Amino acid sequence: MTTYATPELVRELEAAVGDVVTDGLDDYAADTYWKALAMHADGSPLGRPDVVVRPSSEEEVAATLEVANRRGIPVVPWGGGSGSQGGAVPSEGGIVLDLTRLDRIVDVDETSLTVTAEAGVNGLRLEQELNERGLMLPHYPASVDLATVGGYVAARGSGVLSTRYGKIEDLVLALRVVLPTGEAIETVPVPRHAVGPELTQLFVGSEGTLGVITRATLRLAPQPAKRRFEAVSFATVGDGIAAVRSGIQRGLLPSVVRLYDEVATRQTLGPVVGEELEGACAVLAFEGEPAVVDAEAEAMLELARRAGGRVLDGRLAEVWWNRRYEFYKPPHHPTLPAIWGTIEAVATYSRIEHVYRGVREAMRPYERDGLTLKIHLSHWYPWGSMIYGRFVVPDGGADAIALHDRIWEDGVRAILAAGGVINDHHGVGLKLAPYMREQYGPALDTLRRIKEVLDPNRIMNPGKLDL
Repeated sequence: MTTYATPELVRELEAAVGDVVTDGLDDYAADTYWKALAMHADGSPLGRPDVVVRPSSEEEVAATLEVANRRGIPVVPWGGGSGSQGGAVPSEGGIVLDLTRLDRIVDVDETSLTVTAEAGVNGLRLEQELNERGLMLPHYPASVDLATVGGYVAARGSGVLSTRYGKIEDLVLALRVVLPTGEAIETVPVPRHAVGPELTQLFVGSEGTLGVITRATLRLAPQPAKRRFEAVSFATVGDGIAAVRSGIQRGLLPSVVRLYDEVATRQTLGPVVGEELEGACAVLAFEGEPAVVDAEAEAMLELARRAGGRVLDGRLAEVWWNRRYEFYKPPHHPTLPAIWGTIEAVATYSRIEHVYRGVREAMRPYERDGLTLKIHLSHWYPWGSMIYGRFVVPDGGADAIALHDRIWEDGVRAILAAGGVINDHHGVGLKLAPYMREQYGPALDTLRRIKEVLDPNRIMNPGKLDL
């Protein structure tokens, strides 16, 4: 097999950066994408780097890209390795650019409530240091103990507090990016103002295909004076959607709304909170100044009652909050030889129930293979919401890869047929790249032309986003 790791390349990278790794490369062969993990375990990984470079400065990032661009060698940025879509898999070999040594918290502006941090700063470490100052980055993804600031931005991630504070694109104020040809640029220090196109957002969600994010300035919030938890049971998912939509469109801003369908209520929420629950249950949180928190909570509960909801003990939601990361760890999270994944979609309120039903119907034939599908809605907007459909097949057997691919094919087709968008916050990577043409149509060609200008030698994270 051809390798890019020639002695000449290694010497040139060592001269430019110093920290160059040519062994232990299997650690970079897979993120948390099921297919990458399964094929790696089978001895036939989807990708493997030829060399790993660990820069400790933006200048070293630029030097690495200059070498790679001149030699036409693929480069894959790597943060915490927590992505679920194969976005960090080096599917064409080349250089993995491990950014975890770019780990400085550069500045905390307590007047403007912003933080500037390098791309390799770990999310949990950042949150802990901000909490010591009475502040928080109101992002809180399930991957917080693994993910990095650069990964947050590059994959357009979201966290459990998004309904109040927004997703990462709403929290990003400015970026520093090294382009594939080695030039470093910095976007304007405040977002979405009348100084031309918004370059910051061009790189949000770009998954390392347009350049390497080296630094981000993010919006902070004070730690709330009060956080109030509530739980409501609805007869159907539709009743729950109607109630939440009504509140959000009236201007209420709960920080958490997590509406579990009937299956997920029984099989996911109930076991985690230690209660037998029925119906479609929502856990809610409200936060901020006490008087405002209580007013918002009471207003939302009244709307829930009007929609036929039954208010439960708020302690259930508080238990969920304290255990929220347990959903992603054993025994709640499966392990090989099981097949698992999250079929995720976002849609306007007029279409979201069609998407929900479409995905449920598309997965029904796979119940003969032992598939279970648990769906919740956890990120809400004034115009719509999303579904997060976690599926598990206990054992895919000898045909597991093909079964996995068929499940995804049918799930994505159902989303598109119902008028949904195929992803809300997990990124595209390798998993969804084959469907980008159907999702974007001719607009995909515009994205490709942008990439051609920024990355003329097409070295940046090839195979991702169908660019």
